[in-house]
Amino acid sequence: MSAESVSTEQPARGTETRVIEPWEALGADLLVDTPFIRCWMEVVPPGESRPAHTHLHPWITIVVSGAKGESRTPKGEIIADGELRTGDVRYNGPERLPYCHYLANTSDRTLVMVAVELRIPGLTGGPDVSAAVAAVTAATAATAHQH
Repeated sequence: MSAESVSTEQPARGTETRVIEPWEALGADLLVDTPFIRCWMEVVPPGESRPAHTHLHPWITIVVSGAKGESRTPKGEIIADGELRTGDVRYNGPERLPYCHYLANTSDRTLVMVAVELRIPGLTGGPDVSAAVAAVTAATAATAHQH
């Protein structure tokens, strides 16, 4: 993906270009805001889509309320489609970056996801990330079964 596909704001004269963060492009509030972790919730009503945004850091997606959907390029080309099931947890590693896309909900249910962006220096995946994803998956599944 070229650098041209990364969303940026127009800089004021004499200043640097600032990258628009995914939660900013989505209009979402940060739930967690630390130097190494940023977390936000994304809600996509039935038949609607969210604005295109670019991920520049690895992230974990946790599906809080599942639905069928599509991930598309800013030009509308389908990258992936399928059922996002409640309780699914997916790690999106550095090999996918930068990743520019938007989500379209193609079902009659509201899709709710939480994104946890990992800004940990030197993060490349491996056993530590796998263990963290497994722990989040187990906790999410346990919570889903309680309700």
